[in-house]
Amino acid sequence: MPHATFIDGDRIELRPPDEGDIPLLVEAENHPQVRRHVTRFRTPVSEAAYREDRWPLPNDDDGVELLVVPKSGDFGGEPVGSVSLAPIQQPDGYANFGVWLHPDAWGNGYALDAGAHLLDYGFRAHRLHRVSATVAGSNDASRRLCERLGFAEEGAAREAWFLDGEHVDAVHYGLLEREWDGPAAALE
Repeated sequence: MPHATFIDGDRIELRPPDEGDIPLLVEAENHPQVRRHVTRFRTPVSEAAYREDRWPLPNDDDGVELLVVPKSGDFGGEPVGSVSLAPIQQPDGYANFGVWLHPDAWGNGYALDAGAHLLDYGFRAHRLHRVSATVAGSNDASRRLCERLGFAEEGAAREAWFLDGEHVDAVHYGLLEREWDGPAAALE
């Protein structure tokens, strides 16, 4: 069954998840390399618990979470992760940005591509004024991603998260609508 594309980029498309995607979502939430960077994935989850507690994912005025689907290559046509703006808080025009990819798809630029297109959607369609992101200080890849997308580092909550047996900083980033130059600028 073909899936409806929500956002269409040159290399990737972003689409809402459907029930057939639940095994991928559960696998990612339980994958140790993903869990170590995503604080909401701290506890392993069964498919039954996922269906009961987390399904369906937000895709409304409160937030949007879309699957990242490369158009070609080794992963062509298959979801490799998720990108989100949630919660969306109006009238403040605020949302939090998040992204995760299956480790097999790391290093292909999919997070940058997906992030650029979702941020553009958030600023245009939801008239967001500000988007934030918080990443572990030890997660160099996510920090570089935020910087490539134009986020400014705003500070850190020192040793706020306990990840992989140690306390790490939670580094806060922010991006204002007037600082966003569109997906093409981020993808250059």
